[in-house]
Amino acid sequence: MNKKNYKQLDRKERDRIFLLKSKGLINSAIAEQLGRDKSTIGRELHRNTHQKFKQYLPDTAQRKTNKRKERGRKQRYVIKQPALKKKIIVLLKRGWSPDLIAGRLKRLKYIYLNQESIYQFIYSLAGRKQNLRQYLRRTHRIRRPKSGRKPHQDDKIPNRTDIAKRPKFIEKRIQFGHWEGDNIIYNRHRRALSTSVERKTRKIVISKPRNRTAKEKSRVLIQRFKFLPEPARRTMTYDNGREAVSHETVTVAIGMKFYFAKTYSSWQRGTNENRNGLVRFYLPRDIDLNRLTWREIRRVEN
Repeated sequence: MNKKNYKQLDRKERDRIFLLKSKGLINSAIAEQLGRDKSTIGRELHRNTHQKFKQYLPDTAQRKTNKRKERGRKQRYVIKQPALKKKIIVLLKRGWSPDLIAGRLKRLKYIYLNQESIYQFIYSLAGRKQNLRQYLRRTHRIRRPKSGRKPHQDDKIPNRTDIAKRPKFIEKRIQFGHWEGDNIIYNRHRRALSTSVERKTRKIVISKPRNRTAKEKSRVLIQRFKFLPEPARRTMTYDNGREAVSHETVTVAIGMKFYFAKTYSSWQRGTNENRNGLVRFYLPRDIDLNRLTWREIRRVEN
């Protein structure tokens, strides 16, 4: 759909969505009835379904939409409040991303400000004069299977449990102790940092294995997690790399259950992928891991 011709759903359309959904119509059928794209219907149902009753209600949907619009209008505070502008600039220079800044301001009850508002400030005339874009992290290329590239052979991981079998409530981030894990590669694939991110709090744990073997990977995971109470180390969702072959060793040692994302589906470990990008900002590719101290790792974690 052409974004220039896109028009937001109105109250009448939301009433029709409610009626059609009550009749059991699927999203594509509802979209056809309304003359909309099915992704528009899917997004509307996902964003505006009542959390308590697990039902799409037009009144609730309209109220949520109006609330988001009102919050979005508060971007003018970025321009009008010198103290807020100064605070944002200081955090950008420290390497904070707009979404981190927005989250911290909200947590401190300083002001509600979504990340899009901060991006608009960065690209505004005032932001361009100070060249604030230079403090934004670089985007990453989308990972796609290349022509002729052989996919990972998942069957090489013994007793692999697919992410499809992971309890659904984990996706809702309501319980502490569910982690996502991966490696960040350095030194032309000879070394790597091991990262684990807790899904609910986004707490990150960084380890420095001595090599990239599965045995060493399991050793550092056990070392970092064995001091946590059992409720803090319930599950780990991992990719299908060779470092995960010894996952059963970790399960036996500390009781952490492993699940594995599907091949070429890094979005299934999106929290970990996001945090790896933040780590890269502080520990770029050309860093020498042999010189990286434990104190520096803790600084980056914090």
